Amino acid sequence: PPALDTARYRADLAEVRAYGAANSTVRTQRQTETATFWLGSSLTLYTEPLRVALARSPLSSAGRARLVALFHVALVDTQIATSDTKYAYLRWRPVTAVRTGSTDPDPAWTPLHTTPAHPDYPSGHNTYAGAAETVLSALVGPRTAPFELTSPTAPGVTRRYTAWSRLSQENVDARVYSGIHTRSADEAGLVLGERVATHALRNAARLFGTL
Repeated sequence: PPALDTARYRADLAEVRAYGAANSTVRTQRQTETATFWLGSSLTLYTEPLRVALARSPLSSAGRARLVALFHVALVDTQIATSDTKYAYLRWRPVTAVRTGSTDPDPAWTPLHTTPAHPDYPSGHNTYAGAAETVLSALVGPRTAPFELTSPTAPGVTRRYTAWSRLSQENVDARVYSGIHTRSADEAGLVLGERVATHALRNAARLFGTL
């Protein structure tokens, strides 16, 4: 993660402080919706994209089984890598930095959504997104015909997508707008997820033999 005295970290903190506050005056309604839409479990939110990929895949039944297996192997390995990294760096969350550690502390600052009780760097939601995008893109291509997605944390909201990367980008933005991650933590999460998923794909034969 960027050192606390760098321009990148100051910019990250300023962004989340402005856009992620519960009473933000700069966050738009669409941005608030994005934060709420991607607030829930990544496993739940990526179940439908996986189903879409399976339904549209030209792969055989065995190939589709391989897709499901690789998807979940990569994502579980990503969660392990995420926890290892979080507790290697122990980077504080924005709420702590804004309230007590910045040059202009604001003890009353409150994020839009409740901050989880584990370190900031990297974002677990985004490691999951990076791994999912990598596996889906590798096995069915980076783009797909339009599909709709709903979220249990945003009732009544339906979003439409044509590329797996768009889901990833919304995850990056969402955690900033929620006030619970810096953008550096989000972007690092995508990279970590991509690298773990790439490793899983390269070793698929060892994992699943001739499936």
